Amino acid sequence: MILILTQCFPPDMGGIENLMGGLVSALRAEGKQVHVLADRARGQGAGDLVTDYPLERFGGPRPLRRWRKMRRAKALLASGAITAVFADSYKSIEYLPDVPMPVVVLAHGMEFPQQPSARKHKRIAASFAKASTVIANSRFTASQLVDYLAPDHAPVVINPPIGPQPAASAAMRARLAGQLDDHAPVLLTLSRLEPRKGIDQVIRALPALVASHPGLVYLVAGGGEDGDRLKLLVAELDMTAHVRFLGRVDDDMKAALFERATVFAMPVRREGSSVEGFGISYCEAAWYGLPSLAGSEGGAVDAVHDGVTGLVCDGANPHAVSEALARLLGDGALRQTLGQAARRRAHGELQWNRAIMAYIGLLEGSRDPQAGL
Repeated sequence: MILILTQCFPPDMGGIENLMGGLVSALRAEGKQVHVLADRARGQGAGDLVTDYPLERFGGPRPLRRWRKMRRAKALLASGAITAVFADSYKSIEYLPDVPMPVVVLAHGMEFPQQPSARKHKRIAASFAKASTVIANSRFTASQLVDYLAPDHAPVVINPPIGPQPAASAAMRARLAGQLDDHAPVLLTLSRLEPRKGIDQVIRALPALVASHPGLVYLVAGGGEDGDRLKLLVAELDMTAHVRFLGRVDDDMKAALFERATVFAMPVRREGSSVEGFGISYCEAAWYGLPSLAGSEGGAVDAVHDGVTGLVCDGANPHAVSEALARLLGDGALRQTLGQAARRRAHGELQWNRAIMAYIGLLEGSRDPQAGL
């Protein structure tokens, strides 16, 4: 039985939540037994998740929550039923004792500060030392791990897979169609609203883009602390008629947005220690044949292949963002070529049923990410 230790798990929404939920589903599809120890669900529908495997939740203040979860993990390990451990981050194995079995832990990129204190560095390195394998979600994240891993403990890079994405309901398609001109080009960003996502750069590009595409609409889905600043920027640039902030959206609306959009725009950049480790939303957009604009800083270059499944630019450079968006909006043939390649990748190599054997190989003790493929 594989013990899953995670802070993030469905039905909560987010990249790590989706990844951990997808991993468990894929392991179960391959006949593997799992036992999940997860933090309490925080969002709506917390009690709606029905599973065919043991799932235990732990709430309360963080120190107590971690202590209770690890006490339960130690009891399961002592039972002799556990053959491997998989953790969502170094934090989930921080208090794990040394165990004579494969311990696989994920690294995402955001958890590594640019200038960590000696104490923080020691804490991260000590946690990773307990792992038999560290999986980095991108080449960028792997490069961030160098200072925390022993020279003979190189990470394995596996880009996060996705499962099949849903089609939007007819009702949701009709609802969205009633709010948009059928022929209007639509830029879409679906993410947490924070500076590194590059939403402000897309907004700054709008006056020039609208001059060439008068009906252009920019849809921004997601919540976050940067919303007020972004809305002020829209007003300052007199682009209120062209930008709509949708807030958090459910899966049906998300699918409808991806189906309707012309370009998925998230030109990420670094903001201090905040950087995109990969960007699963690019891959979700790709499922629907949607080309993306990504930023060159961080791991987004693994999610969007420049000139193949989308374009990559310097997300910190307003001119570069504007130029790339103008190119995508102005060249329908290019969008079609990029979108078709994005769809093929999302329906192929990025699917869990293609990637799961790499994870299983690592959980069974192999250092070869292609084991079992």
